[in-house]
Amino acid sequence: MGKIFTFIVVTTIILILIFIAIRDNFNLNKIITDLEKQTNLTFTLNNESKWNYYPLIKFNNNITINDKADFFIINNADIDISKNYWPTSPIKIELISPSINVEGIQLSNAIIKSSYKNKNISFEEISSNLIDGNINAQGKINIENEMPFEIHGSFKNISLNLLMNQTKIATWDRVNIKISSPNFNLSGTSNKNRNFQKNRKGNVPINGSIFFVSTEEERFGAALLSLLVDKFPDLSSISNSINFLLTKFSNLPSSVNGTLIINDGYISTQDMLIQNSQGRTSLTAALNIETGIINGKINFYEDEEIYLEAILKGDIRNPQILVRGKIIDEENSDTPQDIKKLFEDGINSLVDKLLKAND
Repeated sequence: MGKIFTFIVVTTIILILIFIAIRDNFNLNKIITDLEKQTNLTFTLNNESKWNYYPLIKFNNNITINDKADFFIINNADIDISKNYWPTSPIKIELISPSINVEGIQLSNAIIKSSYKNKNISFEEISSNLIDGNINAQGKINIENEMPFEIHGSFKNISLNLLMNQTKIATWDRVNIKISSPNFNLSGTSNKNRNFQKNRKGNVPINGSIFFVSTEEERFGAALLSLLVDKFPDLSSISNSINFLLTKFSNLPSSVNGTLIINDGYISTQDMLIQNSQGRTSLTAALNIETGIINGKINFYEDEEIYLEAILKGDIRNPQILVRGKIIDEENSDTPQDIKKLFEDGINSLVDKLLKAND
């Protein structure tokens, strides 16, 4: 939301400058040339400009805006800029675009309604479809110095894994997450040259659903391990953990509830709860927005006690996962073990024992 709002702010400021300059000079080509030099953006007016002077001053056109690196693109946006004749009245701006792309985030059917006065922009409406969901927000910004802003609103039914895939943060093919927020707020500064990420603060209460997908091969493997445990007791910890996770969370819809906190360059949570009719788990984590490094902990519960604990460390795209608990090792339940090594050791042990059994 921060990237989207910053992009909207920059676009609105540019449109205000266009209107003021056009109203004063009416030299549209010169204005666009100057703006392209100053902003490193490309402005394309797709139609002939329309002007009305009664009962107020009004400018209308269809515009496409993009940067040279395709960081963001506004496609075929209808723009209306208006002002009545009273000297102190605000400038009204309305932009409607079928498609806006911000760093890979695809917005559709976007509507932005705002007003400008005394270097302050008020956003009466920011609405758009995003993947399978939608966003509705309001906000304000002062365009001087640090450009402080505030935004609040709601979003509904946003596919988190598809969003992360679009922005190339991470690819999660085995999990489907959809989240909503009835009342989020975000504040900070829009000046990218001054600790852009660290100056943001936000509170995002969320609710939604999560669905973990397992394959037939994994379920068959889990069943096979269960059958082999009696003959090969060393496999019990791996078998127990796999069966626990598959039974409690695999291919079952679970609810998600909690709060995301944005502060000092991090997105964190201390109260995220995932539960269904079979199981419950809690998540605490902190993600560095700039580096993508995550540190977190997931507790899996059985009869109100922590049955399995997973520690997340490293790059969010492929974090190291350390597990501990009685399900892994009753004698050393407090010692975390790398889950990948557990699986590798378990498979190697199984192969060795099967080979010896054949001998």
